[in-house]
Amino acid sequence: MLNASLLDIPRPFLDPIDSLVEALGVACLAIERPLTPGALALVTDAQRRGLGIVRLCELTASSIHSVVGQCAHIPDAHSLVLVSIRTSEPISPVDPELLQHFSTVIASAGLSLYDWVVIGRGGIYCPRSLTDISDPWPASVSCL
Repeated sequence: MLNASLLDIPRPFLDPIDSLVEALGVACLAIERPLTPGALALVTDAQRRGLGIVRLCELTASSIHSVVGQCAHIPDAHSLVLVSIRTSEPISPVDPELLQHFSTVIASAGLSLYDWVVIGRGGIYCPRSLTDISDPWPASVSCL
C-alpha cells in the first residue's frame, strides 16, 4: 500500500507523527489483510507522538462513544487519528456529518480529532476534503 520501510515509521513515544503518510504507515502495521470493514484509532500525545493503536468496529454515529471510552483510558492521550477501512467505495455521502459528530463527541471527552482517513476499494480519502476544514498536518511535510 505504501512504499516505506520500517525506518520511515515514527517510533512510539519518541517520534512525532508529522504527516498523513506517517500516520498511515503506523496504522498499516495494524490493518488486517485481507481488508475487512472496521477502523483503527491512532492515539497521540500533545506532541503527536504515538501512544497506541486501538482496533475498532466500523465507525458510526453511535460507535464513536465506544471509541472515546477505549481511548480516554490511555495516559497522556491528547488526539486521535481515525482510520476507517471500508470494503466498498471509500466515499460515503454522510461522511461530512459523521466528521462533525465525531469531532464533537471526541472533544466532549477532552480529546481532539486530529484527522480521519478512509481506506476503501479504489483509494484513500479524508472526509475533511468534502468540507471547509483545512488540512491539519504541517504544510512543510504535507505529502498527499
